[in-house]
Amino acid sequence: MKNSIKLVAMAILTAVFLSGCQQIILVPGRTTVPEETSSSPETSWQEPEIKEFPVVLNGTEIDQAVKTVVSLTPAYSEILFEMGYGENLIGVCDYCEYPEKVKDIPSVGSSTAPDIQKIISLKPDLVITATPLITKDRIAIETKGIKVLTITSPKTTEEFHNIYKFIGLAFEGLLTGEDKGTSGYKTVYTALSEAIKGEKNSFLYISPTMAVAGGDTFENSILSVFGENKAEKSSGYSEPEETILENQPDIIFLSDRFEAADIEEHELFSQLDAVKNGRIIIVESIYFERPTARITELLAHVTQSIRALDETSSESEAESNTESDTDEEQSDDEGYEDGYEEETYEDEYYE
Repeated sequence: MKNSIKLVAMAILTAVFLSGCQQIILVPGRTTVPEETSSSPETSWQEPEIKEFPVVLNGTEIDQAVKTVVSLTPAYSEILFEMGYGENLIGVCDYCEYPEKVKDIPSVGSSTAPDIQKIISLKPDLVITATPLITKDRIAIETKGIKVLTITSPKTTEEFHNIYKFIGLAFEGLLTGEDKGTSGYKTVYTALSEAIKGEKNSFLYISPTMAVAGGDTFENSILSVFGENKAEKSSGYSEPEETILENQPDIIFLSDRFEAADIEEHELFSQLDAVKNGRIIIVESIYFERPTARITELLAHVTQSIRALDETSSESEAESNTESDTDEEQSDDEGYEDGYEEETYEDEYYE
C-alpha cells in the first residue's frame, strides 16, 4: 500500500515538473499567459517572461518574425500594403489589383487553384489566405517549411479588426503585434465611430444576388452604424418575403450590381415604401467582398447620401406645407368673398 502511495506521489511531482514547459497560445484581443508552476514550494514566484515568438494564430505556430509572404486573398494583400508590409509581399493571387504596386508582384494562382510549385519556388515564410487550401496543397507547402495561415473573411467588425491584429502579430510578435494591428485599423474605427453619431434610419441591404442581408453578415455589421437592419433576426441572406413587407425600412441599400430601376420594377421590392419614395442608396459591394480600410469610403458615401435624402425630404415637406398654407389662404379669401356677397344680397333684400 505504501509503495502505491509513493508511486502516485512521484507521478504527480513529475507532472508538475513537466508543466514548467509552457506554451503561450494567443487569441487576438486576448493574450493568455499561464501562471508559472514551480516544482519547489520554496521557490518564489516570478512573473513569466513573455517573448515575441512563437505565436499561435488559428492553429498555425509562427516561431519567428515573418519577412516574406504570399497572399492568396486580395483584401489581405491590400491590408499588408496599408500596414507597411507591401515590400514583404513576394507573391499574390490572380485577383489582386489594388494598390497599383500589387500588379508588379508575381501571381501564384488563387486560393482555390494555387500554383503550388511557384509558391514553393518563392520560398516565403508565410502563405496567408481567407479560403482554406485543400489538404494536399497545404501539406505540400508546409513540408517545405512554409507556414500557412488561414484567416476567414470577417462577419463582424471585431473579426475585421482581428485581421489587422493577426498580420501585426505575424510580423512583430507578441509584444507589439496587436498594437501594430490596432494602429492599422484606426482609420476604420474612427470612420465607424463618426458614422454612428448620425441620425438613425432602419434599412435593408439588397445584395448582388438580389437577396436581403441578415444580422450575421458583414454587410449588417457595417451598415448597422446607420440604424436598425429590419432583417437582423435572419441568418445569411434568407429573409422571408412576407417579413420584408411587414418590416418596412426607411432606406434601401442596394448593391451597385443593380440600378434603382431594377427594384422599382421588382415584384417584391417595388411594394416597399422606401422604394416608392426613392429612398434608395446604391453602394459598391466590393467594399463588403474585400474589406480593407477603403471601407471608410463607403461610410462617407452613405453618410452623405442619407443627408441628401433627408434634405430632399425636408424640402418636399416644406413645399407641401407651403402649398397647404396657400390652399388655406385661398379658402379663407373665397370664404370672405362669399360672405361679402351674401351680406350685400341681404342689404338689397331688406331695401
